[in-house]
Amino acid sequence: MTTQGMDSQGPRKARRRLGLEGANTLVQTLAILGAGVWGVYTFVYEARIKPGLAPPSVSVKTDLARVGERGDRVAIRSTVTRTNVGQAGVRVLGLTYTVIGIRTRFSEPGGGDAAREAAFRASLTGTASLDAARDYQRESGGAPILRQGVLFSGATELPSEPSELNPGESVSRDVIVYADRKSFDAVRFEVRLAYAKEDDRPVRLRFEAGADGGLATVPVEPCPAPKCPLRTTDFATEFSLW
Repeated sequence: MTTQGMDSQGPRKARRRLGLEGANTLVQTLAILGAGVWGVYTFVYEARIKPGLAPPSVSVKTDLARVGERGDRVAIRSTVTRTNVGQAGVRVLGLTYTVIGIRTRFSEPGGGDAAREAAFRASLTGTASLDAARDYQRESGGAPILRQGVLFSGATELPSEPSELNPGESVSRDVIVYADRKSFDAVRFEVRLAYAKEDDRPVRLRFEAGADGGLATVPVEPCPAPKCPLRTTDFATEFSLW
């Protein structure tokens, strides 16, 4: 009787062991399949979905170098580089370039220090911008020396070249500027870039001159935020003619 009881329990234990092993195998299989699906989703999200959701971002920099002189004329080479620093493809729509000559008025060193310091301290309140030097003052405004602009494909109905930037891609453009150091002490280089996502609808642009003479691009039709896909990047740097 005892032997028969032991024999009858053996198959039940074997079936229970096989059931546990099967469940464990099923759990492991589901975990592997889940990890694979998650991996595929992560890859698709990082490669396709996430870049499509990211806002466009383009940086601009200008490298300046004196490349020659003739009399009072100074030749300056400006290398403007635009780089797609975002994760989405970018369509550049407009590029404007303005070089403005700047004059500076100088006074005798030390002359009127007390009055200048008093005027400076009085200007500290009620302002959002300060510009104070010891013995000189830059004249307001300036005179445009060079203005250039390009409307790329999508920004105009006129024949124009396309200008797309993939993530991480850069494009450079050289310009030679001639400035008269008898008339100016320095020059300011201003670059304005208008762009949108490559997948967004293009925005028609036109050129416009600001109050200071600087060249810019503006939408032909109203393009109110936040639905307007147009983005802009401005960059400015100065170069002494001395």
